[in-house]
Amino acid sequence: MIDRSRFDVEDFLIDNTFQLFCAGTDKLCVAYWEKYIDAHPEQTKVITEAKRLYVILSGNKKALNNQVENLKESIFPSVKSIKITKNYTWLKIVAAIILSVGIAFLYHHYSLDKAIIHDDLKAQVFTTKSGERKKITLPDGSVILLNAKSSLSIGKEFNDKRREVVLKGEAYFDVVHDKDKPFQVHTEDFNINVLGTTFNVKAYPDEITSEATLIHGLIMMEALNGNGGTITLKPSQKVIFYKNNIPVKKNTRIVKTLGLQPEIIINHYRLIKDSTIVETAWTQNRIEIYDQDFAEIRGVLEKWYNVEIKFMNPEIEKYRFTATFSHETIDQVLKALQDVENFKYEIKENQIIISK
Repeated sequence: MIDRSRFDVEDFLIDNTFQLFCAGTDKLCVAYWEKYIDAHPEQTKVITEAKRLYVILSGNKKALNNQVENLKESIFPSVKSIKITKNYTWLKIVAAIILSVGIAFLYHHYSLDKAIIHDDLKAQVFTTKSGERKKITLPDGSVILLNAKSSLSIGKEFNDKRREVVLKGEAYFDVVHDKDKPFQVHTEDFNINVLGTTFNVKAYPDEITSEATLIHGLIMMEALNGNGGTITLKPSQKVIFYKNNIPVKKNTRIVKTLGLQPEIIINHYRLIKDSTIVETAWTQNRIEIYDQDFAEIRGVLEKWYNVEIKFMNPEIEKYRFTATFSHETIDQVLKALQDVENFKYEIKENQIIISK
């Protein structure tokens, strides 16, 4: 049994039952925590602060399905109590039409709201080419390092009523704390809500995974399209979002799997001998390869050196490497990898062909 009497604010926030209690979506969790709070008055201050942070991080949003249910009740509140003894097909059709119109209205409302935010966020766009990295200082003082082949969009109203950015690619965030203006990162696969912290986000549209790595502070990651719900991360934790249903490596904890839905797993970042974090080594102009196969490394090398790599044999993609590179050329990198595994390569302008 979990001993919650020693919980701090972060412990409460990552507790799934506590999240459901704050959201008010699970009656059992609400009842449990109401009794718990009455029985532990000494934790009132910590619990109150955890609830406050939950509301801020989640944006105090009401679930769309709850609004749909409320709309159904407001349009035809007595439907549940009516007993139909005959086949009133016409009544069913009318009810379906009314419900469809109501849902369409809600869908339009949410889509419109999302579109407005999206347009605002396109006011200023920072981009990088392959092999290029940029340092960006936002109006609120937050610093962002943008990795190769990436883009970051911010809106005209940034730091006015909200702090929101849209990321495609990879970026390292050092966010200034502002409890009244939570910081939010939008990607194609998930949103990240944060008060003030340091974290790395990798979300390239052309890669099979997206990930978020927390270095300091606290972030709440919300998967889009219902793929995995909401996950609160603690420092040193890393979430990987698998866009396709592919085998998951060992030593990872599956958070949620929904049949053919993408998978979300949570693990810890990789720390090497000199205390370098593999996931953020690129911010120090270093490529850190740690027990990764050639297929994984390919994407990194392509973006870093502005090349296209083609494997002529599937077996080569499974070769695994551990190495560190900083100022080496792509030719020097490939020669170093050849010392570990036996393969041949040919460089033709920006294309590299690798064979056995």
